[in-house]
Amino acid sequence: YELDTPALLQKNYEDYQRVLAGEVSVELFQRQCLTMYTWSHNGGAITMRKLFMLIATTLFASCLLSLSACGEAPTMEPTKRSVANESAQSLPLRVTFVDVGKGDCTLIQSGSEAVLIDTGYQNTADDVLARLKKDGVNHLDAMIITHYDRDHIGGIRTIGEDVDVGTVYLPGYEGGDKNYRSCISSAKELGAPSQSVTKEVDLSVGSARLAIFPPGVAYVRDTGNGEGNDNDVSLVAALSNGRDSFLFAGDLEEDGIDAYLKAGHGRFDVLKMPHHGEHASNTDEFLESVRPQFVVITDAENDPASKKTLKLLKSADAQTYRTSVDGTVVIESDGTGTYEVSTQSE
Repeated sequence: YELDTPALLQKNYEDYQRVLAGEVSVELFQRQCLTMYTWSHNGGAITMRKLFMLIATTLFASCLLSLSACGEAPTMEPTKRSVANESAQSLPLRVTFVDVGKGDCTLIQSGSEAVLIDTGYQNTADDVLARLKKDGVNHLDAMIITHYDRDHIGGIRTIGEDVDVGTVYLPGYEGGDKNYRSCISSAKELGAPSQSVTKEVDLSVGSARLAIFPPGVAYVRDTGNGEGNDNDVSLVAALSNGRDSFLFAGDLEEDGIDAYLKAGHGRFDVLKMPHHGEHASNTDEFLESVRPQFVVITDAENDPASKKTLKLLKSADAQTYRTSVDGTVVIESDGTGTYEVSTQSE
Protein backbone atom coordinates (compact mmCIF):
# COMPACT_ATOMS: atom_id res chain seq x y z
CA TYR A 1 0.00 0.00 0.00
CA GLU A 2 1.54 3.33 -1.06
CA LEU A 3 1.39 5.61 1.99
CA ASP A 4 1.23 9.04 0.37
CA THR A 5 -0.92 11.74 1.93
CA PRO A 6 -3.24 12.55 -1.05
CA ALA A 7 -4.15 8.90 -1.53
CA LEU A 8 -4.93 8.42 2.16
CA LEU A 9 -6.98 11.60 2.35
CA GLN A 10 -8.95 10.50 -0.72
CA LYS A 11 -9.47 7.02 0.77
CA ASN A 12 -10.80 8.55 4.01
CA TYR A 13 -13.04 10.92 2.09
CA GLU A 14 -14.53 8.13 -0.05
CA ASP A 15 -15.22 6.06 3.09
CA TYR A 16 -16.78 9.17 4.65
CA GLN A 17 -19.07 9.48 1.61
CA ARG A 18 -20.11 5.87 2.17
CA VAL A 19 -21.08 6.80 5.74
CA LEU A 20 -23.26 9.62 4.42
CA ALA A 21 -24.81 7.25 1.86
CA GLY A 22 -25.72 4.81 4.64
CA GLU A 23 -23.44 2.05 3.33
CA VAL A 24 -21.05 2.11 6.30
CA SER A 25 -21.79 2.88 9.96
CA VAL A 26 -19.94 5.65 11.77
CA GLU A 27 -18.57 3.09 14.20
CA LEU A 28 -17.18 0.92 11.38
CA PHE A 29 -15.62 3.96 9.73
CA GLN A 30 -13.85 4.91 12.94
CA ARG A 31 -12.64 1.34 13.42
CA GLN A 32 -11.27 1.34 9.85
CA CYS A 33 -9.29 4.49 10.58
CA LEU A 34 -7.97 3.01 13.83
CA THR A 35 -7.12 -0.28 12.10
CA MET A 36 -5.16 1.61 9.43
CA TYR A 37 -3.15 3.32 12.19
CA THR A 38 -2.61 0.10 14.18
CA TRP A 39 -1.56 -1.91 11.10
CA SER A 40 0.97 0.76 10.17
CA HIS A 41 2.34 1.04 13.72
CA ASN A 42 2.75 -2.73 14.16
CA GLY A 43 4.34 -3.20 10.74
CA GLY A 44 7.72 -2.10 12.12
CA ALA A 45 9.05 -0.85 8.80
CA ILE A 46 7.06 2.36 8.63
CA THR A 47 8.92 5.65 9.04
CA MET A 48 7.89 8.29 11.57
CA ARG A 49 6.92 10.59 8.69
CA LYS A 50 4.49 8.04 7.27
CA LEU A 51 3.15 7.25 10.75
CA PHE A 52 2.44 10.95 11.19
CA MET A 53 0.55 10.93 7.87
CA LEU A 54 -1.66 8.07 9.08
CA ILE A 55 -2.42 9.80 12.38
CA ALA A 56 -3.21 13.00 10.46
CA THR A 57 -5.65 11.22 8.14
CA THR A 58 -7.40 9.60 11.11
CA LEU A 59 -7.83 13.02 12.72
CA PHE A 60 -9.01 14.36 9.35
CA ALA A 61 -11.65 11.62 9.19
CA SER A 62 -12.89 12.52 12.68
CA CYS A 63 -13.12 16.17 11.65
CA LEU A 64 -15.17 15.20 8.59
CA LEU A 65 -17.69 13.40 10.78
CA SER A 66 -17.84 16.30 13.22
CA LEU A 67 -18.43 18.80 10.41
CA SER A 68 -21.14 16.58 8.97
CA ALA A 69 -22.90 16.43 12.32
CA CYS A 70 -22.90 20.23 12.41
CA GLY A 71 -24.29 20.46 8.89
CA GLU A 72 -20.98 21.76 7.54
CA ALA A 73 -19.76 18.82 5.48
CA PRO A 74 -17.00 19.72 2.99
CA THR A 75 -18.05 20.15 -0.61
CA MET A 76 -15.14 18.48 -2.43
CA GLU A 77 -16.30 16.05 -5.13
CA PRO A 78 -15.52 12.34 -4.67
CA THR A 79 -13.66 10.56 -7.45
CA LYS A 80 -16.11 7.67 -7.37
CA ARG A 81 -19.87 7.74 -7.71
CA SER A 82 -21.75 7.31 -4.42
CA VAL A 83 -24.51 4.74 -4.13
CA ALA A 84 -28.01 6.16 -3.75
CA ASN A 85 -28.78 7.17 -0.15
CA GLU A 86 -30.43 4.23 1.57
CA SER A 87 -32.32 6.59 3.87
CA ALA A 88 -34.34 7.72 0.87
CA GLN A 89 -37.25 5.45 -0.03
CA SER A 90 -36.12 2.92 -2.65
CA LEU A 91 -38.71 1.72 -5.11
CA PRO A 92 -38.85 -1.94 -6.13
CA LEU A 93 -36.36 -2.74 -8.87
CA ARG A 94 -36.68 -5.43 -11.52
CA VAL A 95 -33.92 -6.43 -13.93
CA THR A 96 -34.81 -8.91 -16.66
CA PHE A 97 -32.12 -10.64 -18.71
CA VAL A 98 -34.11 -11.66 -21.77
CA ASP A 99 -33.12 -14.95 -23.37
CA VAL A 100 -32.06 -14.06 -26.92
CA GLY A 101 -29.50 -16.86 -27.27
CA LYS A 102 -25.88 -15.78 -27.30
CA GLY A 103 -26.76 -12.11 -27.33
CA ASP A 104 -27.69 -9.34 -24.94
CA CYS A 105 -30.98 -7.67 -24.05
CA THR A 106 -31.62 -6.44 -20.51
CA LEU A 107 -34.70 -4.61 -19.26
CA ILE A 108 -34.47 -2.41 -16.15
CA GLN A 109 -37.68 -1.26 -14.44
CA SER A 110 -38.28 0.87 -11.37
CA GLY A 111 -41.46 2.79 -10.67
CA SER A 112 -42.98 3.84 -13.99
CA GLU A 113 -39.62 4.05 -15.79
CA ALA A 114 -37.87 1.50 -17.97
CA VAL A 115 -34.51 1.26 -19.76
CA LEU A 116 -33.37 -1.34 -22.28
CA ILE A 117 -29.69 -2.25 -22.57
CA ASP A 118 -29.06 -3.79 -26.01
CA THR A 119 -31.70 -5.34 -28.25
CA GLY A 120 -30.60 -8.88 -29.12
CA TYR A 121 -30.75 -10.18 -32.71
CA GLN A 122 -33.14 -9.12 -35.44
CA ASN A 123 -34.82 -12.53 -35.31
CA THR A 124 -35.35 -12.33 -31.53
CA ALA A 125 -36.96 -8.86 -31.58
CA ASP A 126 -40.47 -10.33 -31.40
CA ASP A 127 -39.47 -12.27 -28.27
CA VAL A 128 -38.23 -9.04 -26.72
CA LEU A 129 -41.46 -7.24 -27.62
CA ALA A 130 -43.46 -10.05 -26.06
CA ARG A 131 -41.47 -9.65 -22.87
CA LEU A 132 -42.01 -5.87 -22.85
CA LYS A 133 -45.75 -6.38 -23.33
CA LYS A 134 -45.83 -8.96 -20.53
CA ASP A 135 -44.14 -6.47 -18.19
CA GLY A 136 -46.46 -3.63 -19.22
CA VAL A 137 -43.77 -1.60 -20.99
CA ASN A 138 -44.94 0.56 -23.89
CA HIS A 139 -42.39 3.32 -23.39
CA LEU A 140 -38.63 3.10 -22.89
CA ASP A 141 -37.10 6.13 -21.21
CA ALA A 142 -33.77 5.10 -22.68
CA MET A 143 -32.26 2.52 -24.97
CA ILE A 144 -28.54 1.83 -24.54
CA ILE A 145 -26.47 0.14 -27.24
CA THR A 146 -23.23 -1.11 -25.70
CA HIS A 147 -21.51 -1.74 -29.06
CA TYR A 148 -22.39 -2.47 -32.67
CA ASP A 149 -22.33 -6.27 -32.88
CA ARG A 150 -25.45 -7.81 -34.41
CA ASP A 151 -26.37 -9.73 -31.25
CA HIS A 152 -26.71 -6.37 -29.46
CA ILE A 153 -28.18 -4.09 -32.14
CA GLY A 154 -30.30 -6.49 -34.21
CA GLY A 155 -33.67 -5.68 -32.67
CA ILE A 156 -33.39 -1.89 -32.51
CA ARG A 157 -35.58 -1.18 -35.56
CA THR A 158 -38.39 -3.65 -34.79
CA ILE A 159 -38.52 -2.75 -31.10
CA GLY A 160 -38.41 0.98 -31.85
CA GLU A 161 -41.30 0.69 -34.28
CA ASP A 162 -43.53 -0.82 -31.61
CA VAL A 163 -42.36 0.92 -28.43
CA ASP A 164 -41.81 4.65 -27.90
CA VAL A 165 -38.17 5.42 -27.04
CA GLY A 166 -37.03 8.50 -25.12
CA THR A 167 -33.28 8.70 -25.84
CA VAL A 168 -30.86 6.32 -27.55
CA TYR A 169 -27.36 6.15 -26.05
CA LEU A 170 -24.70 4.94 -28.47
CA PRO A 171 -20.98 4.15 -28.25
CA GLY A 172 -18.77 7.13 -29.04
CA TYR A 173 -16.87 5.58 -31.92
CA GLU A 174 -17.45 5.30 -35.65
CA GLY A 175 -17.49 1.68 -36.76
CA GLY A 176 -16.63 0.45 -40.21
CA ASP A 177 -18.96 -2.47 -40.89
CA LYS A 178 -22.58 -2.95 -41.94
CA ASN A 179 -23.75 -3.52 -38.36
CA TYR A 180 -22.61 -0.03 -37.41
CA ARG A 181 -24.27 1.55 -40.44
CA SER A 182 -27.49 -0.40 -39.84
CA CYS A 183 -27.65 0.64 -36.18
CA ILE A 184 -27.05 4.32 -36.91
CA SER A 185 -29.69 4.26 -39.64
CA SER A 186 -32.20 2.50 -37.38
CA ALA A 187 -31.54 4.90 -34.50
CA LYS A 188 -32.27 7.87 -36.77
CA GLU A 189 -35.50 6.29 -37.98
CA LEU A 190 -36.77 5.99 -34.41
CA GLY A 191 -37.17 9.74 -34.33
CA ALA A 192 -35.74 9.82 -30.79
CA PRO A 193 -32.76 11.95 -29.82
CA SER A 194 -29.48 10.05 -29.67
CA GLN A 195 -26.34 10.70 -27.67
CA SER A 196 -22.83 9.35 -28.15
CA VAL A 197 -21.34 8.39 -24.79
CA THR A 198 -17.85 9.86 -24.58
CA LYS A 199 -17.95 10.64 -20.85
CA GLU A 200 -19.89 9.20 -17.94
CA VAL A 201 -23.65 9.64 -18.25
CA ASP A 202 -25.90 9.38 -15.19
CA LEU A 203 -29.58 8.50 -15.55
CA SER A 204 -32.40 7.88 -13.10
CA VAL A 205 -34.69 4.87 -13.39
CA GLY A 206 -37.35 5.26 -10.74
CA SER A 207 -35.39 5.53 -7.50
CA ALA A 208 -32.34 3.86 -9.04
CA ARG A 209 -29.29 5.48 -10.58
CA LEU A 210 -27.79 4.16 -13.79
CA ALA A 211 -24.30 5.25 -14.76
CA ILE A 212 -23.01 4.60 -18.28
CA PHE A 213 -19.23 4.45 -18.57
CA PRO A 214 -17.40 5.13 -21.85
CA PRO A 215 -14.65 2.69 -22.83
CA GLY A 216 -11.21 3.03 -21.30
CA VAL A 217 -9.45 2.02 -24.51
CA ALA A 218 -9.45 3.58 -27.96
CA TYR A 219 -11.32 2.00 -30.85
CA VAL A 220 -9.07 0.47 -33.50
CA ARG A 221 -10.76 -0.43 -36.77
CA ASP A 222 -9.88 -3.73 -38.41
CA THR A 223 -9.43 -3.06 -42.09
CA GLY A 224 -10.37 -6.66 -42.80
CA ASN A 225 -13.90 -6.99 -41.42
CA GLY A 226 -14.39 -3.47 -40.08
CA GLU A 227 -15.28 -4.63 -36.56
CA GLY A 228 -11.93 -3.95 -34.92
CA ASN A 229 -11.78 -4.16 -31.13
CA ASP A 230 -15.45 -3.27 -30.70
CA ASN A 231 -15.91 -5.73 -27.81
CA ASP A 232 -13.28 -3.95 -25.75
CA VAL A 233 -14.90 -0.55 -26.35
CA SER A 234 -18.29 -1.71 -25.07
CA LEU A 235 -20.18 0.74 -22.91
CA VAL A 236 -20.39 -0.52 -19.32
CA ALA A 237 -23.35 0.35 -17.07
CA ALA A 238 -23.65 0.33 -13.28
CA LEU A 239 -27.03 0.36 -11.53
CA SER A 240 -27.54 1.27 -7.86
CA ASN A 241 -30.72 1.42 -5.80
CA GLY A 242 -30.12 1.85 -2.09
CA ARG A 243 -27.95 -1.16 -1.20
CA ASP A 244 -28.69 -2.96 -4.49
CA SER A 245 -25.97 -2.92 -7.15
CA PHE A 246 -25.72 -4.33 -10.66
CA LEU A 247 -22.91 -4.25 -13.23
CA PHE A 248 -23.55 -4.76 -16.96
CA ALA A 249 -20.16 -5.44 -18.53
CA GLY A 250 -21.02 -5.58 -22.23
CA ASP A 251 -18.66 -7.75 -24.25
CA LEU A 252 -15.41 -6.64 -22.60
CA GLU A 253 -12.39 -8.77 -23.41
CA GLU A 254 -8.86 -8.60 -22.02
CA ASP A 255 -7.97 -4.98 -22.88
CA GLY A 256 -11.40 -3.66 -21.92
CA ILE A 257 -11.29 -5.54 -18.62
CA ASP A 258 -7.84 -4.10 -17.89
CA ALA A 259 -9.18 -0.58 -18.47
CA TYR A 260 -12.19 -1.30 -16.26
CA LEU A 261 -9.97 -2.56 -13.44
CA LYS A 262 -7.77 0.54 -13.61
CA ALA A 263 -10.87 2.73 -13.27
CA GLY A 264 -11.56 1.11 -9.90
CA HIS A 265 -15.36 1.05 -9.86
CA GLY A 266 -15.51 -1.35 -6.91
CA ARG A 267 -17.74 -4.32 -6.20
CA PHE A 268 -21.30 -5.16 -7.29
CA ASP A 269 -23.79 -7.71 -6.02
CA VAL A 270 -25.08 -8.73 -9.46
CA LEU A 271 -22.88 -9.08 -12.55
CA LYS A 272 -23.87 -9.55 -16.17
CA MET A 273 -20.76 -11.47 -17.19
CA PRO A 274 -18.79 -9.88 -20.03
CA HIS A 275 -18.80 -11.43 -23.50
CA HIS A 276 -21.24 -14.25 -22.78
CA GLY A 277 -18.91 -15.97 -20.33
CA GLU A 278 -15.88 -16.18 -22.58
CA HIS A 279 -12.64 -16.58 -20.64
CA ALA A 280 -9.89 -13.95 -20.74
CA SER A 281 -6.47 -13.99 -19.09
CA ASN A 282 -7.70 -11.48 -16.50
CA THR A 283 -11.18 -12.91 -15.85
CA ASP A 284 -10.06 -14.08 -12.41
CA GLU A 285 -8.80 -10.60 -11.51
CA PHE A 286 -12.04 -9.09 -12.77
CA LEU A 287 -14.13 -11.40 -10.57
CA GLU A 288 -11.92 -10.66 -7.55
CA SER A 289 -12.58 -6.95 -8.11
CA VAL A 290 -16.35 -7.17 -8.62
CA ARG A 291 -16.95 -9.99 -6.07
CA PRO A 292 -20.52 -10.68 -7.23
CA GLN A 293 -23.07 -12.70 -5.29
CA PHE A 294 -25.08 -13.38 -8.45
CA VAL A 295 -23.86 -13.77 -12.02
CA VAL A 296 -25.90 -13.93 -15.22
CA ILE A 297 -24.32 -15.31 -18.40
CA THR A 298 -26.07 -14.72 -21.72
CA ASP A 299 -24.91 -17.78 -23.63
CA ALA A 300 -26.54 -20.36 -25.92
CA GLU A 301 -26.83 -24.14 -25.90
CA ASN A 302 -24.80 -24.41 -29.10
CA ASP A 303 -22.25 -21.84 -27.90
CA PRO A 304 -22.01 -22.11 -24.11
CA ALA A 305 -19.88 -20.19 -21.63
CA SER A 306 -16.25 -21.18 -21.18
CA LYS A 307 -15.61 -24.04 -18.76
CA LYS A 308 -12.73 -22.03 -17.29
CA THR A 309 -15.09 -19.16 -16.53
CA LEU A 310 -17.65 -21.47 -14.94
CA LYS A 311 -14.93 -23.03 -12.80
CA LEU A 312 -13.81 -19.58 -11.60
CA LEU A 313 -17.39 -18.66 -10.73
CA LYS A 314 -17.82 -21.87 -8.77
CA SER A 315 -14.62 -21.15 -6.84
CA ALA A 316 -15.90 -17.63 -6.15
CA ASP A 317 -19.12 -19.14 -4.71
CA ALA A 318 -21.25 -16.93 -6.98
CA GLN A 319 -24.80 -18.05 -7.77
CA THR A 320 -24.65 -18.39 -11.54
CA TYR A 321 -27.52 -18.32 -14.02
CA ARG A 322 -27.21 -18.98 -17.74
CA THR A 323 -29.77 -18.19 -20.40
CA SER A 324 -28.73 -21.39 -22.20
CA VAL A 325 -29.89 -23.37 -19.15
CA ASP A 326 -32.33 -21.15 -17.27
CA GLY A 327 -33.89 -19.13 -20.08
CA THR A 328 -34.89 -15.56 -19.20
CA VAL A 329 -33.59 -14.54 -15.75
CA VAL A 330 -35.42 -11.99 -13.58
CA ILE A 331 -33.81 -10.43 -10.49
CA GLU A 332 -35.98 -8.31 -8.18
CA SER A 333 -34.86 -6.22 -5.22
CA ASP A 334 -36.07 -3.38 -3.02
CA GLY A 335 -33.00 -1.38 -2.06
CA THR A 336 -32.07 -3.45 1.00
CA GLY A 337 -29.41 -5.60 -0.67
CA THR A 338 -31.61 -8.68 -0.83
CA TYR A 339 -32.51 -10.28 -4.15
CA GLU A 340 -35.16 -12.62 -5.46
CA VAL A 341 -34.26 -14.56 -8.61
CA SER A 342 -36.71 -16.33 -10.90
CA THR A 343 -36.04 -18.06 -14.18
CA GLN A 344 -38.03 -19.16 -17.22
CA SER A 345 -37.11 -22.78 -16.53
CA GLU A 346 -38.76 -22.77 -13.09
